Amino acid sequence: MLSKKPTARMVSAFILTGSLLGAGASLPTEPVEAASTMDSASAIAKDHALTTLHEIHNKAFSGEMPYTAMGLKINENTQKEVYETFGPSPEPSNTDETFDYYHAEMGQPGFAFAYNDDKTISQIRYFGTNVERDHNLGSITPKVLGNQLGSADEIRHISSTNEINYIYKTGNYELQFIVGENQTVDHINLLEAK
Repeated sequence: MLSKKPTARMVSAFILTGSLLGAGASLPTEPVEAASTMDSASAIAKDHALTTLHEIHNKAFSGEMPYTAMGLKINENTQKEVYETFGPSPEPSNTDETFDYYHAEMGQPGFAFAYNDDKTISQIRYFGTNVERDHNLGSITPKVLGNQLGSADEIRHISSTNEINYIYKTGNYELQFIVGENQTVDHINLLEAK
């Protein structure tokens, strides 16, 4: 006749082991699910960044930028029209600075405008968004530029800031993608082609 103690021990061991294996079995799926969610979020961010890149590139052929700055064109619209669109600059241009800066706000990208002597826009600078930057300029690298827009027409090293300027001709205008040390686009300049 079998003792009840070994049977009780086996049942207890089974229950404990089953519980531990059950808990342990869920652990490997959690990192996989988290990694899958992160990969999905990263893919969405990159898609948003590519959409932004193409919108900026397409608008550059008409001398303008998308989003809030749409309709403000290089050498056509004036500082007064920029102020009508954006309001008075929170950091107006002065003798030391040539740009009127409009910082990024919740979901709105930042811009800066420089002007010719006649107060028409000479340059529009796009800074992207600060929050979720990877959905914007933070996911655009030199490799992405090459894959999406082809080889740059010109590449310049900016020694004063240790940045690289990837220049793309867009008809009568040029886009300058300023890439920082982190190998992502810091900002984009749009100006008349030289």
